[in-house]
Amino acid sequence: MQAAVIDPQWRPGLTVPAGLARRYGLEHFQAIEPAARARLLPGPEPADPSGPLAWDLLYWNEPELYDRLTEGEPLHPDLLARLPLEGASVVDVGAGTGRLTMLCAARAARVYAIEPATPMRALLQQKINGRRLANVEVAAGFSDALPLPDASVELAVSASAFGADPRRGGEAGLAELFRVVRPGGHIAILWPDDPQWFIAHGFRYQVCEGALEVRFRDLDTALACAEIFYSDVVVSHVQQSHRPIVPFELLGINPPRDACWLDVTKP
Repeated sequence: MQAAVIDPQWRPGLTVPAGLARRYGLEHFQAIEPAARARLLPGPEPADPSGPLAWDLLYWNEPELYDRLTEGEPLHPDLLARLPLEGASVVDVGAGTGRLTMLCAARAARVYAIEPATPMRALLQQKINGRRLANVEVAAGFSDALPLPDASVELAVSASAFGADPRRGGEAGLAELFRVVRPGGHIAILWPDDPQWFIAHGFRYQVCEGALEVRFRDLDTALACAEIFYSDVVVSHVQQSHRPIVPFELLGINPPRDACWLDVTKP
């Protein structure tokens, strides 16, 4: 992997696809547990199911749909190869349904998968049980209140889940990562929104070379996800190709090939 300029398709912030913005109404906020709802809606402003919170409504209402989307999005193999996982204790912040957790578990000694959405944790736990993984522990927690002791892991990772928005981490979340990672350890934010924010906080940015494509489990899943999460161009591509494969250049977003890295120095 080579150091490079910012990926030209990098995302300045969390965006909401039109299909997802239309999917939920105010009634879907009831699925979010009170503690999480208080964090997502801390002020007097009314809840907007068509804004950035549409992603949270997806996590709490349809975790299986989220899983069908992310299982087809491959993290660049060079990103995974670079992670210092062998024999390490690792925390995956915003673990979701295990996109990164399961990959870490293959090499790490211990993985703590921290996820605030109960339905997502339940689906991840099913995967862990199905594969009889003894080195993964799933726990409820928020990015700014991780249920881990100080200096308890060598590596903190997050894939497309941690960012500048206080609801996704922010300054408090970054301080929490520093708290749980041992001196000499590392923080790796894979496929980040707004890498400039991380760079301003001392992270180094790197991007891998090569094209990537989304590979859905089947054609029905590809069509459903294209209609909800992508554009009409992607829908037409799937319909015309009759294949559950979509090149990332059609999606209008950067592929999961970039990361922000930070070495945690001794105090």
